[in-house]
Amino acid sequence: MTDAQLKAFRELLPVTRRYVYLNHASNGSLAIPVVQAMNGYIERCSLHGEVPYPEAEAVVEDCREKAARLMGVRTDEVAFVKNTSAGAIIAIGSIEWQHGDNLVMMKDAFPTNTYPFHYLLPQVEKRYVTSAELAKGPECVFRLVDRHTRAIAIDWVHFLSGVRADIGAIATFCRTRAIHILLDVMQGLGAVNQSFGELGIDFAYAGGGKWLLGPQGSGILYVNSAILPKLKPANLGWLSAQWDDFNDIYTRKPLKPGASRYEEGTKNYIGIYGLRESLRILLDAGMSEVADRVRMLVQLVRRRLEEKGFEIITPVDPQRHAGIITASRPDIDTSVLFARLKEQGFICSLRENRLRIAPHFYNTEEEVERFCAALPDKAGSAA
Repeated sequence: MTDAQLKAFRELLPVTRRYVYLNHASNGSLAIPVVQAMNGYIERCSLHGEVPYPEAEAVVEDCREKAARLMGVRTDEVAFVKNTSAGAIIAIGSIEWQHGDNLVMMKDAFPTNTYPFHYLLPQVEKRYVTSAELAKGPECVFRLVDRHTRAIAIDWVHFLSGVRADIGAIATFCRTRAIHILLDVMQGLGAVNQSFGELGIDFAYAGGGKWLLGPQGSGILYVNSAILPKLKPANLGWLSAQWDDFNDIYTRKPLKPGASRYEEGTKNYIGIYGLRESLRILLDAGMSEVADRVRMLVQLVRRRLEEKGFEIITPVDPQRHAGIITASRPDIDTSVLFARLKEQGFICSLRENRLRIAPHFYNTEEEVERFCAALPDKAGSAA
């Protein structure tokens, strides 16, 4: 990415004018085209009462194509959901759980990928791995699998440590064992260049409001088309069917053949209009370029944190992390440091008494250097 291209992308993001924004693992900043698209839809509804259904649906399908291209999957394998949790809930409800089944999941996953399994599957035995174990490799998962394992549900990228699971190896292991893979990709999608269609996983779900730089209340669900006919009906409503128009309401319509059947009712058109523009930005930048820049910036943050004596829990190997780097220092009150950084215009997150730093592709090396310069020097080092 040239300096001119980077400058052009930064001009789309007003947050860069006020802050050094390194908080994409929490909330993605909204670009001008995203805001304009959402406002445009709202204004049309205000002035004319509605945006005609065929016109709105054409935007949905264009957004679907962009989401599929970003994920490296087929267009008919993408459904729009309201958030990551909704994707997980649909996946759980679509699987034929049997008496005696067990499920391998993460003990320290973000609650999005734990609570639905506990509430909806109280009868299913849970077997646990941790992000620290996954950082060493996928063998910790393999050891827990037996002939009664129905599914594996993990976070692709851990929200705190930034550990990225080796989903390729896990998918290969599960492929011949009829084990479903349910993947929360919230902390990786938009930061890592990955073709999910090549993996053979069953479900992947993410909200639009972090690395995708889209609005909250929007989300993407991937459902592998190879398993769709075998899934139990779940989350189906009247708009799961194929409607040509709304003149003939009472004739029952056939179910949509693809993942869009899980869009059960009226969509969040405002959110999808915005999400389409945020996906366009990422695709225009090129996910390979985006991922390279995110990785470079994380490595720069790591070097500066190490120079200042911070203890980093994010793995060193670039293949084992994404855009998150998390650190603390035993001699520093992290909550006080976090508040001081915020006052100075440096935006990151405070998680489990650690700083979680999450740069995106439009951040610059100069911003990272300024952020790190604001951190306390290591005890005993020169001022």
